[in-house]
Amino acid sequence: MEEQSKANTNIEKLNSEQRYAVYKVLHAIYEYQTDMPKCFFLDGPAGTGKTFVYSTLLHAVRGKGDQAIAVASTGIAATFLSGGRTAHSIFKIPLTLNATSTCNLKPNTSEAKILLDAKVIVWDEAPMTHVHAFLAVDRLLKDLTKCDEPFGGKIILLG
Repeated sequence: MEEQSKANTNIEKLNSEQRYAVYKVLHAIYEYQTDMPKCFFLDGPAGTGKTFVYSTLLHAVRGKGDQAIAVASTGIAATFLSGGRTAHSIFKIPLTLNATSTCNLKPNTSEAKILLDAKVIVWDEAPMTHVHAFLAVDRLLKDLTKCDEPFGGKIILLG
């Protein structure tokens, strides 16, 4: 209940654009329709509340008892996210990347189950991530979910 309380408190503080972003992603998660987008990008200069939007969304999803994953491209950025970790640690992205790299996360592990159970993945500082890392994560999620949609059909918020 604490997560939902935090979400409710945060939602009251959002401006209209931030609220729209949170509700748009929540709608994609909980009111799923085949023609809805599953990949979102939140953009804005420093200090405009992107991290606050991420936190609100994470609290809202977790407040419903669902899994929400928070990752960032850097360790420092990950510390600002509720439950945040680096993308490399969550997805087991290899340090040396090329166009055909794959993540070192095996199916049927507890880490894989967390990814499968996740209703949303929030990825902060995404533009700092090399495209080959995204391709490796895309392959991983497609493999785990057995779904050929981008990122295995997972709802993902990049920013």
